[in-house]
Amino acid sequence: MSSQREILQQLLEDMDKIRPIVIAAMPDDPALRATTRRMIADLESMQREPSVPAATYLWLSQLTARLLDAEHGALLRPGANGEIPPSARQPVQTHVEQRQSLLLDALQHVPSACRLLDQGCRLIGAPTVEGSIHDKARHLARSLQTHIKHDAELRNELQQLIEALNPSLDAISSLLQEAGEDSPELKQVKLLLDQELPDNVEQARKLLQDARMGIVQAGAKLASASERLQSTIQTNLEKISEMSNKLAQAESEARNDPLTGLGNRRQLAEFLNTLGSNEFCFLITDIDFFKKINDTYGHDVGDEVLQQLAALLKESIRSTDLVARVGGEEFCIIFPGTNIETSARLAESLRQAVHIKPFHTRLGDISVTISIGIAAHQPGTSHAATFKLADEALYRSKRNGRNQVSIGTQNSSGQ
Repeated sequence: MSSQREILQQLLEDMDKIRPIVIAAMPDDPALRATTRRMIADLESMQREPSVPAATYLWLSQLTARLLDAEHGALLRPGANGEIPPSARQPVQTHVEQRQSLLLDALQHVPSACRLLDQGCRLIGAPTVEGSIHDKARHLARSLQTHIKHDAELRNELQQLIEALNPSLDAISSLLQEAGEDSPELKQVKLLLDQELPDNVEQARKLLQDARMGIVQAGAKLASASERLQSTIQTNLEKISEMSNKLAQAESEARNDPLTGLGNRRQLAEFLNTLGSNEFCFLITDIDFFKKINDTYGHDVGDEVLQQLAALLKESIRSTDLVARVGGEEFCIIFPGTNIETSARLAESLRQAVHIKPFHTRLGDISVTISIGIAAHQPGTSHAATFKLADEALYRSKRNGRNQVSIGTQNSSGQ
């Protein structure tokens, strides 16, 4: 279908063709000439005026009608001449202006209303939602219903919490009294919490805040008292620790030889008591010609020799064995769970280690040898008897030339 503009153009072209023919047929008729000229001018004038296609006009009319109510929408129907009558134009114009004003108000106020609805959700702790103002309003209404229901449950839970808190407050009060602290704050807290929780939110909040402040103040007092008590306990612990260290030192001094650090006779006796009647061997050793070392080099050098020998003996024994100093230059070693043959081999190894070791002293190196006597403990025999056998074996080593190991037996006793 051709548009209005195309039809006008076609009419103008047709008039350009017809006019010369008509004028040629009636050249003496000025009215005809003027009429054709006017028709062409009218067509050109119509062509210059803007035109609205019928489809566009219909679409605009339908779109505009949506903004009008039914009464004013009906006024958009054109009359017989295709135009909307003047009697309908003014009411439609007034109605459109009113609707335009409403739309402008909505554009201004709807975003504010949406923000207020979102703020209402946040105030009651509910999440916000995206959507139209209707969606937001409906969501806020549901959230308020839930909040009111939850608020009643929360009040009930708070009341139960307050009731459960009272025993704890009593316990804190007792602790403060024991620490010598008065606690008027807790008394005030108990008076506050004994009241029924007010329905007014602000009053309930103030009551709980006052109670909280009292508990905080009482807690600060308790913390201060606890710090003082902790300081006192720490001081006493330090004193106890110092006394314990001194006691341990005294105990160590009572059980150890101060010069060599080895066990003494007391530690030896305690160790033997732990063995009971189990198998073990006694080893007793003595430094050969130790008096001559003292006389020649002095007692300080003699002490150095004793210390170095003690260190060598301690390094040479097993973790289950015990070495002790039982006299001036006399040492004893216990070999638990060891027979006489193994003990004899261990004794010979010790003798050789001492024999080849140079003893470094402040006055130079000194060669030292030791004599050793060993004896196996027999069931039913006293420790003293076994010690005596080993001691007799030691003196037999000395009589036989020193720097040797002798084994004590019942048959050799007294020889």
